[in-house]
Amino acid sequence: MVDKSPGDRIFDAVNLFLLGLITVAVLYPLVFVLSASISDPAAVMGGRVWLWPVDITFVAYEKILENSQLLTGYKNTIIYTVVGTAVNLVLTICIAYPLSRPDFKGRNVVTAFIVFTMFFSGGLIPTYLLVRDLGIMNTMWALILPGAISVYNVVIMRTFFQTSIPFEVQEAASIDGSSNFSTLFRIVLPLSMPIIAVMILFYAVNHWNAFFN
Repeated sequence: MVDKSPGDRIFDAVNLFLLGLITVAVLYPLVFVLSASISDPAAVMGGRVWLWPVDITFVAYEKILENSQLLTGYKNTIIYTVVGTAVNLVLTICIAYPLSRPDFKGRNVVTAFIVFTMFFSGGLIPTYLLVRDLGIMNTMWALILPGAISVYNVVIMRTFFQTSIPFEVQEAASIDGSSNFSTLFRIVLPLSMPIIAVMILFYAVNHWNAFFN
């Protein structure tokens, strides 16, 4: 093991100190909220709760669990997140993969049309008319299908396919008799797990936080 110089040790100590401060700054609000949630409300209002719970009580959680609307809201949020993320991921892959292939004629034109929608949106009323005409009003699909594709995520995934998976590999698979679907499922997707995980995270967080919708 190489001995560190005094300067390196000071640098490491300063880094550890700063990281410790950042960790405390991030964790303290979380710990405070947890402690306040199981503390007596009078103690919280009186400013007696700083870190540890005071006069522990679980009345707040009992009141929350008695609210059926809250539980229904969480159930719906989980359903929308799981189903919506699955739809988003499938459609994003189906669009990004063809656009990433150099042998797909007209891919630049299709990409231009898709990117155009990033700058110009139909707005609330056209979206309502679309949902009505599709016959999905008062269904969960009204919250999933209109936002089933994120152009930004499509561009990210297409770029990953182009830069991280050599097209020569796909050509070799084609020479061996592999169809486009077989190449996608057997070669491209197994090599794309990092970007797939990122897409799942992006879409899931977006659905979970979609309070306005």
